[in-house]
Amino acid sequence: MAAGVKLRHALCAAALILCCGSLHTFEPATVPGDPPLNVQWQPAAQSGRRPAIIALHGCSGLYTQRGKFDDRYTSYADRWNAAGWHVVAPDSFGSRGQGAICAQPAAQRTIKVAHRRDDVLRTAAWLATRNDVDPQRVAVVGWSHGAMTALEVLDRSRWPELTPAAIVTYYPACSGWKKRALVQPAAPLLMLLGEADDWMPAAPCRELAERFEARFPGAVTARAYADSLHGFDSRSSVRFRPDIPGGVDARGVHVGGNPAAREASLLELDRFLAQHLRQK
Repeated sequence: MAAGVKLRHALCAAALILCCGSLHTFEPATVPGDPPLNVQWQPAAQSGRRPAIIALHGCSGLYTQRGKFDDRYTSYADRWNAAGWHVVAPDSFGSRGQGAICAQPAAQRTIKVAHRRDDVLRTAAWLATRNDVDPQRVAVVGWSHGAMTALEVLDRSRWPELTPAAIVTYYPACSGWKKRALVQPAAPLLMLLGEADDWMPAAPCRELAERFEARFPGAVTARAYADSLHGFDSRSSVRFRPDIPGGVDARGVHVGGNPAAREASLLELDRFLAQHLRQK
């Protein structure tokens, strides 16, 4: 069966799962270290060594205020399971006794992106010990604060042994990279951005992609979606959050989904991951 046909079959299965309910559930696991890192593991049904996705939550954390998984992460996990890929979601905040940090000014946060960067590397090392994971086909996907974390593992020098096969970031903050030297990319990078994002604007990320293109042609791709805010891939209605500091407008930011951009970004995501996670 051709790769394109396999992918279409997998996406049809994903649509069925999302319509009728998840066929798999997350299982709690612990990655050793200091502190021990709680992760949620959702394996694919297929046997043998499979690709795996490390999914990095945003500043709201892995769970809703009611203690349930954010349905954004479960919907992605089900989609990736249908494609035959395992999913692991590190709980960087809960493992350190914290919940959402969105409303905290960056200078006051005790959990830094550097902590989460180490969580990614520890999780990748944990995946490499499993006999059901192909360690050469591991991708990192992050949203918002998790996307900023994913950018921090782009540096090839962070990966002394196996490197990831792909990295994807949904609406990261890129302005901090303006004064940073470029790094040797550990993997191809796809950035999915909201053109109207007033929390983490798209322009600095496009500029970063252009810098990478000039030095490492083909390493970084940026896609920006018109009329799309922070969280455009969610199913939530657009709302204004006056509790968020650090946006373009000091009064607050807008967040919420854009169905057209969500579907377009999912197609781009599917294509990118299928390309880089295929059997070599």
